[in-house]
Amino acid sequence: MNNPQRQLRLLNLVRKLLELGRSNSNPHEAGLALQRAQKLMSRYGITELDAGLSSVREVSSCTAPSEAEKIPEWMVSMVWGVCHAFGCRAYYSWRQTSAGSRRAVTFYGFSEKPEIAAYAFDVLTRQLKDATTSYLRTQNRRLKLATRRARAEQFRDGWVCGVREVISATDLSREEQQVMSHWLESRSMKTVITRELKACRGADTARYQGYEAGQNARLHQGVSGRSPAAIGYRED
Repeated sequence: MNNPQRQLRLLNLVRKLLELGRSNSNPHEAGLALQRAQKLMSRYGITELDAGLSSVREVSSCTAPSEAEKIPEWMVSMVWGVCHAFGCRAYYSWRQTSAGSRRAVTFYGFSEKPEIAAYAFDVLTRQLKDATTSYLRTQNRRLKLATRRARAEQFRDGWVCGVREVISATDLSREEQQVMSHWLESRSMKTVITRELKACRGADTARYQGYEAGQNARLHQGVSGRSPAAIGYRED
C-alpha cells in the first residue's frame, strides 16, 4: 500500500475488528469480526502488532523545567515518574515558538493517557519552578552564583524524589509494552545526553529541603469527566 491514509484506515479497521472479536459476548458476531480481520491481515500483510501501532497517540507538554541540551538527571526522573503514574512512555523533543526553540516532552501511549500525562507534567513543572524560587529566596545573596545554581539543582533533585514517593504506578499489560516498544523502534531517535548533579557546599541540606517540599505534592490520578488531572500541595 503506497497510500499512507488508506494504510492508516486499514490498520484502524483491523484493530477495531480484533477488539470487537475479543470483547463481543455474541460468539457469532465475534467470529465474524475475527474472520474479517484475518482476511484483511492476510490480504495486506498486516500483523496484530501493526494494527496495535495505529492506536498509539502522542501529546507534547507545553513546558519543561529545563531548556538545557544535556537533560538534568532529575528531569529524567520526573518524566519517568509521570510515565509510571499514567501508564505511558515519553521521548524528548523541541517545539518552535515565537521566542525560538523550547524543550518539550512528548508522551505516547493509548487512549487519553498521553494527554493526561502531558497536562500533569506541565503542572508539575510550574510547581517545581515555584518551589525552587521560594527555596532560593532563603539563600544568602552573597553566595557565589555557581553555588546558588548547584544548590538549586540539588533542591530540584530532592523535590522530584519527594514527588515520586507520593505517585502510584499504573500497570501496563505485556501487549501494551510490546506495542509501545515496537512503535518507538519504528522511529529514528537519538540517545539522550544527561547531566549529573554538581557537588557543592550545603548540597545535602538543599536536597533534603527539596525532598520535604516534593512530598507535600499530591498527584490526583483519577479522571472525572473532562478534567484530565489535578496536582496540588497537601495542606497540613
